[in-house]
Formats: sequence, C-alpha cells, structure tokens
Amino acid sequence: MAWTGAERLATQVLRFFISLVMARLLAPSDYGVVGMLAIFLAIAGTFQDSGFAAALIQKKDKTEVDYSTAFFFNLAVAMAFYGVLFAAAPLIAHFYKVPDLVSITRVVALGLIINAFSVIQQTRLTINLKFGTLAILSVLSVLVSSTIGITLAYRGYGAWALVWQSVLGGAINTLILWCVARWHPLLMFSVESFRKLFGFGSKLLCSSLINTIYGNLYTLVIGRVFGPAEVGHFNRANGFAALPADTLTDMVLKVNYPILVRFQDDTLQLITAYRRLLRTPMFLLVPVLFGMAAVAEPMVCVLTGEKWLPCVPFLQVLCFGLMWNPLTHINLNLLYVKGRTDLVLKLELIKKPIAFLILFSMIPFGIFWLCVGKAAYDFIAFCFNCHYTNKVLGYGFWRQIKEIIPMVANALAMVLIVTWGIGFFDSNVAKLTVGVLIGMGSYLLGAVIYREESLRYAWNMIRRRT
Repeated sequence: MAWTGAERLATQVLRFFISLVMARLLAPSDYGVVGMLAIFLAIAGTFQDSGFAAALIQKKDKTEVDYSTAFFFNLAVAMAFYGVLFAAAPLIAHFYKVPDLVSITRVVALGLIINAFSVIQQTRLTINLKFGTLAILSVLSVLVSSTIGITLAYRGYGAWALVWQSVLGGAINTLILWCVARWHPLLMFSVESFRKLFGFGSKLLCSSLINTIYGNLYTLVIGRVFGPAEVGHFNRANGFAALPADTLTDMVLKVNYPILVRFQDDTLQLITAYRRLLRTPMFLLVPVLFGMAAVAEPMVCVLTGEKWLPCVPFLQVLCFGLMWNPLTHINLNLLYVKGRTDLVLKLELIKKPIAFLILFSMIPFGIFWLCVGKAAYDFIAFCFNCHYTNKVLGYGFWRQIKEIIPMVANALAMVLIVTWGIGFFDSNVAKLTVGVLIGMGSYLLGAVIYREESLRYAWNMIRRRT
C-alpha cells in the first residue's frame, strides 16, 4: 500500500502540475479535440484487455502458456482496432466537424499497439506484488513523457503536443517494462487456456465495455452538441475532481485485489478488510472533494488562469458525485475476488439504462445539468452495488452509509467554515491558501472530536513503526 500510494501520489501530482503548465500553454479547444477521441480509444482498450489481466490475477494455477495466450490475444485485438480506427478516422472527423481529427486519430491510436506489448509484463509484476518496481517505472515514464509534452506545447504544436505526449509516453513505459520485467512470451497460443481466461474475463469485458461507453459518452455528447471548447472545460473540471478520487481508488484496488484473492474463501477476513478499505479512503477523500468545491473559483484562477473559469460550476457538482467512486469500485472488487463477474455484469445491465436515461434527458438543459445528472448517477451506482455486497458478505447499503455519515457531516461543517473564512479576502491566492489551511485544521479537529477510527488506526501504525 505504501509503494502504490507513493506511486499514485507522485504520478498524479506530477501529471496534475504538468497539466497546469500545459493548460497555460494550450487552449481549451486543444484539449477538447484530443478528448473527443477518448471514447473510441477507451472502447478499443477494453476489448484489448477483455478482462484477461484480472483473470490471470484471480487464477490460482496460471502457467506460462496462460501468459503467452493472453499476450498474443491482446496484441491481435490491438492491431485489429488500430485498423478500424485508421479506416474510420474520416468518419470521426466528419461526426465532430473537426478535419484535423483524421490525422490525430491515426497517430494517437498507435498507443493501442504500443500498450499491448506491456499489459502482461505489468500484470506479472502485480501478481508478484512488485509494487515498488511499478512505482519507480511509472514515475520515470510520466517525467519523460511530460517533458516531451511541455516542450512541444511551448513550441506551438497545439493539440499535437498532447498526442505525442500520449504516444511517446506509452512507448517509453513499454520499453522500460520489457527491460525490467524480463519476461518474453512463448511462441504458442492455447485454445484451452483462452477459453478458461475468457470464461472469467468475458463477463468482465461486457461490464467494463458498458461502463467505458458510459464514462466517455459525456465527452462525445458535449463535443457533438456544444463543441471542442466546452469539451475542454468539462474535461478540465472532471480532471480536477477525479484526481483525488481516482488516486485513492486505484491505490486501494491495485493492492488489495491480488492480496485478497489469496484468502478469497475466508468471508470474515474479507469483511474485516472491507471495512478498513471503506473507511480509510473515504476519510481522506471526502474533505478533499468538499474543500475543492468550496475553493473552486480561486483554485481554478490560480492554477490554470481565468480562461478556465467556465469549468468552476461543473467542478463543484462533480466533486459531490465522485465522492461515491471509491465505494462503488470497492463493492465491485469484492465480487471480483469471489469470482462473481456474472453479478458484476448483471449490475451493469441494470444500472446503465438508468445512466443513459439521465444523460440524454439532461442534454437540453446544458452542460451544468449534465454534470448534475452524472453526480446523481454516481450515488445511484453505489446503491445498486451495495445490493450484492450485502448478499455475498452481509455488508449492505445502510451499514456502509453508517460508516461514512460522521465524515460527511464533518466535511460539511468544514465547507461552511471555509466559505466564511475566505470571504474576508480579495486575492485569489489568499483565498486558496487560507481555505486550504482552515479546511485541514477544522476537519482534523472534527475527526479528533468524534474519534474517527481511521485516524486512530493510522496513529497506531505510526507508533508501531517508530
């Protein structure tokens, strides 16, 4: 957890500050043009993996044949989808009415083939719990690719700076993984191995595909209806709000999945771990998101400039929705551990029609209400996921809500204090600085008063370490 936390913190902080630099060098429309391709690349990436990485981690008796079969399958799918995107590039450009997307699509899609060479290497390191190695490699890759992106943006390459940053970053990461992992596939493909892996991964593929389409559909709809600049503003707001949520979610899920599958038959142990995995991320995440919503305007002005101010109301709404993100994924992760990908698929088939209905019903009201609908669905998804967690482990919606109510109440009190405190200042820098300091102090004080379990657990760990 320490290594993965360090990796996620370092890479996300680096990407965050790099994105701030590039946001000052590039226009919102530059981000919007590249963002329009997100849904196509995400769908291709979902098919490329097909749940094989998760299947390999979950499989108890995996062999070299299994690894090689998964490797060649990933590569074949990546090449097939690159051909599809290469041929479809003119249609994509026509759909968005942006001619430059023809060449941009054909270049950025190369990342699919490049990344296909690294999926199994990364999976093997994860299975062997080599999180320290993965952390170092990830930071190095981000540093090099970010340097390339900033250099190109400074030289006036516009959207192409983002394109080459993505493609070259993936190539560098793949090259380093091949050098470090020291694994090469056998020249063989087993149909029997494929059937076993696909038996687990197929349901995960379907659920991931539905989720991927929904997750990227907002960019597609906003790009088609409102234009590239609005895509840039939405993606910037979503990027700010998703940074802490995704960091904590990835950190927790990446570590606990390969560990928990080792005692997947011990329900009591799973429940104990689940409570800790639920409380600790939420204790850290809730104040960050609520505080970000409270100081959204000065934060955006200071970090990216006034040209990004239209994203402020989107950011504030999305912060409250993404609060449920870790809980949603942790609930699903327990179903993966139990091998119940059928329930994961069933959940997606129930939830996503509701999500699509909310999305399309909000389009006539503008981007702000699209964000409101997205935040509302995040809570709805959490509620549905709790249903099967309750059936499998006996730890459902009301027990989980009871765990986080004190944190939410404490964070709401913090927002009121921060809003009052920053009202005495005119400078955006002063507002941001004072807001952060007041927020941290008031939230920690509240946690001490109501005796937050995660705070006591962290303190006991520090005492044992020292």
